[in-house]
Amino acid sequence: MKRKAYGLFFVLLLMLCASVFSILNVSGTTEYVMAAGRQSVYQLTLVKARGAIYDCNLNPLTGGKRTRVAAVAPTIESIGALEQATGGTQRERLAAALENGKPFAMELNQKVSHNCIEQFWIPQRYEEDQLAPHVVGYVDGSGNGVSGIEYAMDDLLSQASGEITLYYRVDALGRVIAGANRQLVDTMDKTKAGVVLTIDSQIQEIVERAARKLQKGAVVVTEVPNGKVRALASVPDYSPYEVGAAASDPDSPLVNRAFSAYSPGSVFKLVTAAQQMEEKADSYSFSCTGSINAGGMIFQCIDGTAHGVLDLRGALEHSCNCYFVSAARALGGQSVLEMAYNLGFGSSQEFGRGLSTSPGLLPEPSALENTRALANFSFGQGDLTVTPMQVAGMINTIASGGKYSSLKLIEGTADQELNVTPVQSAQEKAIQVLEHSTAKRLQNYLESAASSGTGRAGAPSSCASGIKTGTAQTGIYENGEELLHFWYTGYISDGTGPKYTITVLRESTPDDYGMAAKVFQEIGEGISQLRFSPETPKE
Repeated sequence: MKRKAYGLFFVLLLMLCASVFSILNVSGTTEYVMAAGRQSVYQLTLVKARGAIYDCNLNPLTGGKRTRVAAVAPTIESIGALEQATGGTQRERLAAALENGKPFAMELNQKVSHNCIEQFWIPQRYEEDQLAPHVVGYVDGSGNGVSGIEYAMDDLLSQASGEITLYYRVDALGRVIAGANRQLVDTMDKTKAGVVLTIDSQIQEIVERAARKLQKGAVVVTEVPNGKVRALASVPDYSPYEVGAAASDPDSPLVNRAFSAYSPGSVFKLVTAAQQMEEKADSYSFSCTGSINAGGMIFQCIDGTAHGVLDLRGALEHSCNCYFVSAARALGGQSVLEMAYNLGFGSSQEFGRGLSTSPGLLPEPSALENTRALANFSFGQGDLTVTPMQVAGMINTIASGGKYSSLKLIEGTADQELNVTPVQSAQEKAIQVLEHSTAKRLQNYLESAASSGTGRAGAPSSCASGIKTGTAQTGIYENGEELLHFWYTGYISDGTGPKYTITVLRESTPDDYGMAAKVFQEIGEGISQLRFSPETPKE
């Protein structure tokens, strides 16, 4: 009997030893240690954010909207308080959270007082009606920049990252241990650092409101003489929260039309006019009969209008095609082409990685040996495309007294204390490409066009302006009608000289019905009322 008892004891002892060894073996593995760590601490991250994007006055273009978010340690009392605060609309979710027992986050519309509920104001990256979406861009689901400044300055914005995270002591089932302290990690101050743009939010709002009337098109506003882009709008625009829908939209709202190339039409006549003046070849008169023969092809003024005897002022004032065909013939294609290059056409401008304009298209010098091609080129047709940004650069040059300045979109970088360090692109340049007298005469002619010529319909009533209009053929037909591009470009003055340029493009429509003019006028009046002294007399 004793022998049997000893035998049984020995077997049980062996089983116990085996069990202890098994437990020790398992508990020593990395997986078990990590699992035990997860069971003892629960991490609740309320937000992870990146550096901010600011306008020129350090107003945030991202993260400006904030949402109240509660971090909740679920208890019967805390869930009850939330149930009351939400009026029963979240009953099922709250019941599931109580059963789960793990801490959770929840957006709230009002403050809720309970010692198991902590509330934070969490920044939202974008607004539903995001300002300057084509400039700002958007991020993907992992928070990486995909387009615009978000992509171009992704490295800097990612380095300025911050978060709000809470760590709770929990039991093996993940339930918060009552009375245990929690730890808060809040590094959101780091996200105050970021990128400062030249965009002025107040002007951007004026521009976006007006630009929606274009349906398809773009607007660029620059400040004279520095060429800083104070507003840039592309329509239709999009919400950064609905990129998928925008990508499938046939109107292509994700395309930045201000950076895209189009036929310029008559706004390009300023290039031919500038070269005429530079070569002192603008003193002769021309008799417009409404049409002109160039290489066996008949070119007409709009609606075949015969403008009669014109000098350069009259030709710009009435946008006479025949005058500029004749002028370009006298100058030669190479001469006009060189002026186009000097004014920034035919080359792309990069504002950061992946953020650059189309170069557009200038014809080869040999192509302009063809009389027909040169005639088309003289008034902005044929093998020629330009971007609204390039047109803005041209008009900024004229308004600035002949100095061409690369347009500027990024002002600098900001640290956490919002100290701004200016940045300068290697591509930036400022070159006197026109004599000052040439620029001043062109300003006078543009002001004549605004007061009594083709730009009269778009001239703001609250300030002086100089305007050049353009209508460009596309060769594309819809329902039997050719689609056209309509341009308005010019500047507004505070009485002491040009201060802002405005370039408007309405894309691909058979008839503009004066909309480009209305948009130019509305923007000009909005900016003058915002930025010019009310005592400033109109010139």
